[in-house]
Amino acid sequence: MKTGTAQRPGPPRTGSPPRPRHTGSPLSPRGPLWPAWRRQRTVLATSGVLILALAGYLVYQRTGMAALIHDRDVADCRLWRDCNGAPLESSDRLSEAFVRLETYRVALLDTARLMLAIPAVIGAFVGAPLIAREFESGTAALVWTQSVGRVRWLIATLALPVVATLAATTLLAGLFTWWWWPVRGTFPDVHWGDTLPFDVMGPAFVALSLLSLLLGTAFGLVLRRTLPAMACTLAVTAGVVYGLQQLRPHLLPRLTVTAGVHVHAEAPFGGWYVGSGYLDGTGARVDGSVCKGLGGWPAIFRCLDRRHLAEEYEDYHPIGHFWPMQWMQAGICLAVAVALAAFCVWWIGRRGA
Repeated sequence: MKTGTAQRPGPPRTGSPPRPRHTGSPLSPRGPLWPAWRRQRTVLATSGVLILALAGYLVYQRTGMAALIHDRDVADCRLWRDCNGAPLESSDRLSEAFVRLETYRVALLDTARLMLAIPAVIGAFVGAPLIAREFESGTAALVWTQSVGRVRWLIATLALPVVATLAATTLLAGLFTWWWWPVRGTFPDVHWGDTLPFDVMGPAFVALSLLSLLLGTAFGLVLRRTLPAMACTLAVTAGVVYGLQQLRPHLLPRLTVTAGVHVHAEAPFGGWYVGSGYLDGTGARVDGSVCKGLGGWPAIFRCLDRRHLAEEYEDYHPIGHFWPMQWMQAGICLAVAVALAAFCVWWIGRRGA
């Protein structure tokens, strides 16, 4: 009987086992969003508490102001005009109402100044350290040696701050607009097209905040140092706010109202004044400062007569331009933010650790 010989087992194979594929959700411990959440959760939670506190303050102020306007019936009134047919100085009820409204004006402007700093804070203290800190600590190079690619890592790192920024700024912009709208023409020193309050309302505030976040991310990616990236983000965000203020009057064609120099041309209720001057006999515009500083109105009128300036004009944007200009400015900021996001993806894909 023929018996088979037992075969010796061969030497063990030396090849490394295949790398397991990630099949879990992005928020699972194996997904790319989980490490990003672990790193950012303290900042996000703290910011969320502060945002909710500010939102509560906005609701409180708006509720009190709305109750005052309703009780005293001073909606759509101006401080220097008659209100509901009654001169302000002859009505104790209206005078008291405007004295109390003055406290809301101060709170409105102070809150607007605080909110105007939020985009810069988001960019400098969230966006700039987001990537730069990873380079400084060496975490980015370590992650790139694993299964997560650079672009995927960047998207996962940015996803949570982007979503949180959109949610928080949408809430604050909506509440501030809700607060300001009933008194949009009441206070003579608060014009809707000025930086305060325009840049802290509506989609313009949301888009500006997102742009600042992407600015900080881009500076952190390029400079790879947290403090220089923060400084550059603060400076550029301030420059963006200034540039938007200079651009805004030209987003839509302005309207013009004219009147005799003894009457004074004035934009309609709710209009945003953007320029004024005089018209000569041919209809040509003359700068409004041509007869200023002459020592009183009689001297000014004599100067105007000598120059044959019989009419005064005032350029303005009506309140109907508010929302179109909001969306146009938001579109500009979002376009730049998308371009910055594309630059970040290109940069991290082309540059080494």
